[in-house]
Amino acid sequence: MHLIRRTSFIILSSLFISASLAQTPVSNNAPPTGSAPARAGSVLKTVALIMGEPNYSIDGGYEELEEGLYSQPELLPGERMLAPLNAIILGLGGEAELDPAQQTARFTLNGKTLLLKAGQTTVRVGNSDVQADIAPQWRNANLWVSAHWVFDQFGAYSKWDKTRQRYTASLILPAGNKVAGVAKGGPVVESNLDKQDAAFWASAEGRKVAGVIIGYQNADGGWPKLERDASLTVPVNRAALSGFKAKSTIDNDATTKQLKALAAAYRSHPDEVIRASIDRGLDYLLSAQQPSGGWQQYWPAPQGYKSHITFNDNAMANVLEVLRDVAQLRDDFAFVSPVQAKRASVAYDTGLALILRTQIRIGSKRTGWCAQYDVENLQPAMGRAFELPSISGGESVNVVRFLMSVEKPAPEIVQAVQDAVAWLDSAKLSGLKRARREDRTLEYGFDFVMEKGNSDDVTWARFYDLQQGKPLFSARDSKPRSRFEEVSYERRVKYNWFTTEAAPLLKQEYPAWVQRNGLKSVLTKRN
Repeated sequence: MHLIRRTSFIILSSLFISASLAQTPVSNNAPPTGSAPARAGSVLKTVALIMGEPNYSIDGGYEELEEGLYSQPELLPGERMLAPLNAIILGLGGEAELDPAQQTARFTLNGKTLLLKAGQTTVRVGNSDVQADIAPQWRNANLWVSAHWVFDQFGAYSKWDKTRQRYTASLILPAGNKVAGVAKGGPVVESNLDKQDAAFWASAEGRKVAGVIIGYQNADGGWPKLERDASLTVPVNRAALSGFKAKSTIDNDATTKQLKALAAAYRSHPDEVIRASIDRGLDYLLSAQQPSGGWQQYWPAPQGYKSHITFNDNAMANVLEVLRDVAQLRDDFAFVSPVQAKRASVAYDTGLALILRTQIRIGSKRTGWCAQYDVENLQPAMGRAFELPSISGGESVNVVRFLMSVEKPAPEIVQAVQDAVAWLDSAKLSGLKRARREDRTLEYGFDFVMEKGNSDDVTWARFYDLQQGKPLFSARDSKPRSRFEEVSYERRVKYNWFTTEAAPLLKQEYPAWVQRNGLKSVLTKRN
């Protein structure tokens, strides 16, 4: 306990000293003691940036430094880190305004405002001019600034870890709606929203949840992506959703899950407010479809890889399943208008054609699908920095499942399924398994290795190369690797490079599909 109090006092002292140097008024009250450095009505927030990482974290929660652009901080002489900070400032509950014409950024946080301009070390801090250590630079329509210097102005306690090449800034911020985050936990959360039955939606609690869903719908008709444990029994704190986190998306079941939930709620308890929200959501999906027939991960105005046509996490299939139900006036969507049903039918057919068009070939053989495709030329594209253009051992399974859900499949759909199943069967890795090895000398206390297993151990690589169909690995440097052991330690333990999703598909789902449609299995000779 004495050590904790001493540590808290040291951090507080450093914060107050830093605040004084930054010309920030310091309270004369004695700093509190305890396990965390905080004042009444204040919260402690810690920001971290790591060299070679295109992300930042706030209290351990990672987000992209620049949405979809793979941007990584740059280390300058004097161990000063240059990075774009507008997303971080917003994430801390502050304000960040960019002016591309003037190449300036205005940051407001902790009661102080900074006006920075590209190429100039003179920074307007409140009503005074202060000299920065490094002149900001204008890159990618964003202002890159000295992270250490900027956070010092806001009263941060900054630290540079040379071994980990990691910069951290700890700040005491006024408690408020923006920094409170989204409420977590409760009986209905984002992850189990689609598990609620008709009786729930007919109940008072169900109508309350429907109101919460409508409450965080965006003006464009879509919904933003929430964490899996976000509570949906209390209003979502929209003020805590900043930057691209507030944008509409189909990633992680967003928008499609809310539409299905509201349709179930409307069927159990017809209400014009719910109906109007559903109409806006359907209009969003129909408007977001690209001329090729696909949907981007984020829309409108996505950046970088988030503009790709996305099969990842079943995004395309989720949209098409909703549109199929709408087009066929099926179940909870039986109430939609004939005009909506017709539009949905056309969009569904166009999307289905895109899936067939994008099946990847190696030579004359058709295989699986990439997790995402370039929105313009429909070529396999890179996702995050370590997700290279490839044939996906995971997303291909989701695509096959969707194609197998088509009633009375046309010959081209049947052939696509047969070819993909044959490829998945040939791509399996038998007699191997991923094992966890405890090692307290490592940063995370363990490592993952691939080791020999028995004949029942079957897995698939998450990615296969486009030339030969062999397992493909990478890291945050985006360089291809052929062996799992060559992946950097952080990506080896923080990302799952293998999947077993194809196992139940080949063993149960595909044989049932073959029998249901009176077809011959392509696995007969193999198994």
